[in-house]
Amino acid sequence: MNVERLNPISEEEAAAMVSRQTRDDLAERIMTTSPDEAPAPVRHGRWGRRLLVGVPLAAVVAAAGVVVFSVAGPDQKVGPVSLGPNRADAAALSFRKEGGSLVVTVKDPVADPARYRKEFAAHGLNIELDLKPVSPRNAGTVVFLEDQEGSRIEVIQAEGECGVEICNVGVKVPVDYKGYAHIIFGRAARPGEMYDTGPGDRPGEGVGLPEIPGRTMAEAWDVLAERKITDVEYRYEFRGSDRPYPNGLTRDQVKPEWYVRDALAGSEGQVILFVSPEKE
Repeated sequence: MNVERLNPISEEEAAAMVSRQTRDDLAERIMTTSPDEAPAPVRHGRWGRRLLVGVPLAAVVAAAGVVVFSVAGPDQKVGPVSLGPNRADAAALSFRKEGGSLVVTVKDPVADPARYRKEFAAHGLNIELDLKPVSPRNAGTVVFLEDQEGSRIEVIQAEGECGVEICNVGVKVPVDYKGYAHIIFGRAARPGEMYDTGPGDRPGEGVGLPEIPGRTMAEAWDVLAERKITDVEYRYEFRGSDRPYPNGLTRDQVKPEWYVRDALAGSEGQVILFVSPEKE
């Protein structure tokens, strides 16, 4: 952070930012608070900024008086200091040169894919990058890869280390790369967010319902109602065949005493249930 960009103020000006009564009350509380009563330190997340560096003590007290009574978001001012940039305005990718390649890592795993493509284009690269919600076991791995120049792009995986807000995946691209590439990484799904099942996933895990296979439809409907899942497609299974319902069923055709064999995530919040008159 460039300290010189802070608006310099004198201690007298800083002290004038709050009333005398407020300063006296704050000073009294500081003097009478024991170490055990002191508030816990604030832990800043990834987007936190260390402010008030090199500002006189009176300015710190004055700013504290403002912070106590006001909450500001990105790009707003608290006292004389501006907070950090809005997440939508921050870079979604990080670029650095390494020999004859450009190493690109993801800074914002939940950014709009259009932002990734725009930042790649700014470096002369025609690359599409997506991060899709997957099960925890598949987070940080490559879900899909298309490389027109035949495996010239090296993928940087973060298997077992990829969450929703942090996912240090990326790619290593030759600086002379002129083709098109499309890469999809898996990220951890948010609570309640559905994802497609993949290798190693249990039946029903893709919709966050690993406990649903083997339940009756009456029980399954209760679970879906609790999760507010209303867009459900029903597929029929009976002794290895989808007859007499090869095109699926409507809810009215499904019997409450039938069983759920499997549950998969569809698209746009849809759930696909494979149902059968028999449990096994």
